[in-house]
Amino acid sequence: MMRKTLAFVLLLLGTALPAAAQRVGVVMSGGGAKGLYHIGVLEALEECGVPIDYVAGTSMGSIIAAMYAAGYAPSEMREIVSSGVVREWVSGRIDPNKYLDYYRQIGSNPSMLSLRIDVAEVSGKRIQVPTNLISSTQIDMALTELFAPATAACDGDFDRLMVPFLCVASDMNHRRAVVLRRGELSEAVRSSMSIPLVFKPVKKDSMLLYDGGIYDNFPWKPLDGTFRPDFVVGSVCTAGNTPPSEESNLLDQAFMLAMQDTDYDLPEARGVVIRRAVKAGMLDFDQAEAIMDAGYEDAMAAMPGILARCGDRRGTVDYAARRAAFRALCPPLVFNDYRLEGLNRKQRAYIRDFVQVDRRTPGRQRPMAFDELRDNLYEVLARGEFSMEFPHVRYDSVEKRYAFRAHFNTRPNFKITLGGNVSSTAFNQAYVGMNYQWIGRVGQQFSTDLYLGPIYTWGALGGRTDFYFVKPFFLDYSYNFSVHSLRHGSFGNITRIDNTKPVKESESFFSVGVGMPLSHRSVLTLRANTGHVNYRYDSDDPFADDTDLSRFLFAGVKAEVARNTLDKFLYPRRGSDLRLSAVWVSGHDRYRPYDAEKFLTRIQRQWFGARFSWSKYFDIPSSSWFSFGMNFDGVYTNHPDFSTPEATLMSMPSYAPVQHARMIYMPDFHAPWFVGAGLMPTFDLMPNFFFRTGCYAMLRGERRDLSFYPSATPDRPWHWICEASLVYHSPIGPVSLSLTKYDLRDWHNMYLTFNFGYTIFAPRGTFY
Repeated sequence: MMRKTLAFVLLLLGTALPAAAQRVGVVMSGGGAKGLYHIGVLEALEECGVPIDYVAGTSMGSIIAAMYAAGYAPSEMREIVSSGVVREWVSGRIDPNKYLDYYRQIGSNPSMLSLRIDVAEVSGKRIQVPTNLISSTQIDMALTELFAPATAACDGDFDRLMVPFLCVASDMNHRRAVVLRRGELSEAVRSSMSIPLVFKPVKKDSMLLYDGGIYDNFPWKPLDGTFRPDFVVGSVCTAGNTPPSEESNLLDQAFMLAMQDTDYDLPEARGVVIRRAVKAGMLDFDQAEAIMDAGYEDAMAAMPGILARCGDRRGTVDYAARRAAFRALCPPLVFNDYRLEGLNRKQRAYIRDFVQVDRRTPGRQRPMAFDELRDNLYEVLARGEFSMEFPHVRYDSVEKRYAFRAHFNTRPNFKITLGGNVSSTAFNQAYVGMNYQWIGRVGQQFSTDLYLGPIYTWGALGGRTDFYFVKPFFLDYSYNFSVHSLRHGSFGNITRIDNTKPVKESESFFSVGVGMPLSHRSVLTLRANTGHVNYRYDSDDPFADDTDLSRFLFAGVKAEVARNTLDKFLYPRRGSDLRLSAVWVSGHDRYRPYDAEKFLTRIQRQWFGARFSWSKYFDIPSSSWFSFGMNFDGVYTNHPDFSTPEATLMSMPSYAPVQHARMIYMPDFHAPWFVGAGLMPTFDLMPNFFFRTGCYAMLRGERRDLSFYPSATPDRPWHWICEASLVYHSPIGPVSLSLTKYDLRDWHNMYLTFNFGYTIFAPRGTFY
């Protein structure tokens, strides 16, 4: 209300003063996130009825100016920025959870650092060194969505936009500033904002175009010389020609060192500069609202001087009518022609399949709206197999559809990944992974993963093939092994422990799986495993110096439907994970006492089972600091008795809703069938840092005389887990400090653990 009242007073004041100018140009400086200042300036100018007849800008100023020229109201710009999408655009990362189909994400590793090498490169340049810090793919596609319809409406002539527009880029091949007034509006803006080191430059004709701020960060002279306005309003969001200081971040220092001096002084007789040295980094979009408000306040403070020299007034109706008239000329962004270049024939066919641009009829391409095309492209790019250069869009006025053309490159095909987990317990792990991928008519990858630790070591060697016929599907195959020894080492206990057993379990098996997506985030898989698992446990003889051994040679199949929307695979904050599966396992159980050299028995065992699990994390719309999660896990099997009760329990399904419960062996939490559930209140302390509590209950069921299981606690079918954790999601992995308590009857069985990184557990050969 105060804003509108002030604008109304200034408007009345302006109409009472003499006028000396009719045509007004607005010029906006560069400055990265600081440039959001211009949105506030435009808001104030429109509210006070100042006519805006021409616009020009550099870098972020070119984006704001182009949006205005393309028919976006300042209020719409504010809404776009406030939504947070700009932070996503400049992140350089295509979120796999948002765009990549879940069936292509199955499997996870504790990656902290990776290096790509092109093993097929013969020129000697095998290791790919990044040429820029941030991938521009999201920016490129955002600019395409914002400006392609306006380019079609003006037929590539920026003088025919709603408001005539120009921007400035820097041609580093010829060492000069370049004024851009024609062509694709999105390409012109992208050229003007190509910050050195941050984004790749744009190649156009013989020019290599970087950020316009290098040679002209405030292009009032090109605007004045081209459009000849009677009056110029300048919006400057930086301190101007100042050298970098020790407080400037790395990006700001690099860019300021590259910039040449710019003339920020308008002719005093016919110009007003609205100016503030905004305190923000070039990519600091977290302060968006404050920056836009600052531009509005400064413009209002300068408004009396502006109104005194601008006689024309435009009301809200005038602005809206002009905007509506231009937007009516902008064709909807629907494509029916796709030119995906830069790859061999089989690779192009692979991308066209997954982007779904072709009908099943040969030679025909299907219409696709921009949102669908973008999401399909991001699905291909999110896996890191390909990169895409700036896309070009052309409108066909006869077909009334757009053509999309983009050049793709394959990324180096061999990747080495390092990571692991640093723990206050014995559960430390070092991880090294190697992956080789080859894309032809199908996608092939071969990988090896090795996890090394003092108590838990496992690895996998295998591959995967992605097909696309009528629908996509995949085939994977692997050899897996693991050794989990709980006979030595600390697991973080701070009280007496009486619910664990010192056991050792090792597995070795082959696995083959086939699957297909049911939806964007759900998948159907069918898997077959065969191999053996060894269970070692203490003998009943108190004087034994060795352990008993049970070996189970098995084959089994599993069918599973899974749907996953979690934002993180470890310590998620939002989303859900739902799984429904059925298994059949058959094999031979063999038992060898500690004092025998050979196995004594060989007995056939088989069972069926089914499992339903669901974890869900809810945000509370009315609360910015509190949310909660829930967990449900139910299993039923007709699991048979093995030769010994210890081997029987070790081979049964277990309830392990927290990470620590998977590190140790607790007989009480193993059963042929059980139902478990939990609630997880979460308190946000700051971005990516939260305090999570959890309480979980398990009802364990038995089908037979519980006296057969001396390792378990037969008189208590209910068991409890409580945990409180501080969790921080760092850029390279989660950091957690957890206090975990098992059962509530006394103060025993309490653990305090610290972990940095990812605790990853091997898949079980017998499934669960």
